[in-house]
Amino acid sequence: MRVAYPRHRGIPATQTEFFKLVDFENNVWMGAVVDRTMLIYFDKEMANSRMDLKSGLVAVMDLASELLECERVVICIDRMIMKLHNLVNTFYWVGFDLVKCPLEFNGGQLSDAWIAMEIEV
Repeated sequence: MRVAYPRHRGIPATQTEFFKLVDFENNVWMGAVVDRTMLIYFDKEMANSRMDLKSGLVAVMDLASELLECERVVICIDRMIMKLHNLVNTFYWVGFDLVKCPLEFNGGQLSDAWIAMEIEV
């Protein structure tokens, strides 16, 4: 697993850090850490890749809990993904739950173009 950003342990609760994670299968995961929550953006490009979702999620959750000291991971799934139902079911199977609005920060909210699912780590 290669982490392009951030490179330090733990993030203060009021700080936002953006990152790019390349997992063992060379899949790129983009996201941010806000208020001890890791946000991962799962867009059409990720859905269309031939990624091994299991190994990628393990890498993401390990990064969140062990290196960044996050309390939860929120996957933001693009609503325009072709097999959205199957993908949501996969995340349910792993232990994620649907959430209405994962968090508000700097006066912003998650757009309606995304479905949010979270898991505590």
